[in-house]
Amino acid sequence: MNAKILSEIIIKIKSDPDHYNERRVFHENYEWLEYFWRDEYKNGDNSINNFIADKAEYFWTKPDVKDFAKEIAQIECIGSNKSNDYIQSQETAGATMYLRSHCNLFTGTIPDCNSIQCRDHKQNIGLCNALIGRHWKKIDNDNHAAFRALIYIIRQARQNLFHGHKMSLEQHQFDRDKEIVSISARTTSYLLNNLVATGN
Repeated sequence: MNAKILSEIIIKIKSDPDHYNERRVFHENYEWLEYFWRDEYKNGDNSINNFIADKAEYFWTKPDVKDFAKEIAQIECIGSNKSNDYIQSQETAGATMYLRSHCNLFTGTIPDCNSIQCRDHKQNIGLCNALIGRHWKKIDNDNHAAFRALIYIIRQARQNLFHGHKMSLEQHQFDRDKEIVSISARTTSYLLNNLVATGN
């Protein structure tokens, strides 16, 4: 990416005040949440899993949290910043498929790659199916597994946008990134606003 393209991307992001604000909210929220779980559990990078295990029973029972999970489960799988073309990892695909197929979030037809119109290069790797979702669940506690899936997807979105530097002028991708940022900002705001109610 050259300086001219970067300048155009910045102008595009800043020309949409709602999106620009949601990017900042998501970035700050995640920073505060990460500070909390690292300080609370003192388990390094694994502190996120301690947070999930400790808070899942509270948060996954909340309709708002399930609504956020439903929103994020019905868009194309989020790719990985560790791949040059942002192909989804097995972890992220498994988390998404678990939310779609195994959490009773959808009363009617469960979204699939065709209805979502996922791009061919993501469909072709063959990770988008209910079996991958079933393999996601490595623990017996359904609430824990579901909340973990949501948090891991949001973590991947954060890594892509603020560590992987995923930026695009292409309108479809820009609109999709806006949607992901919006869901992630609202989810992390809810977690922060209700953290005291969880007991610590």
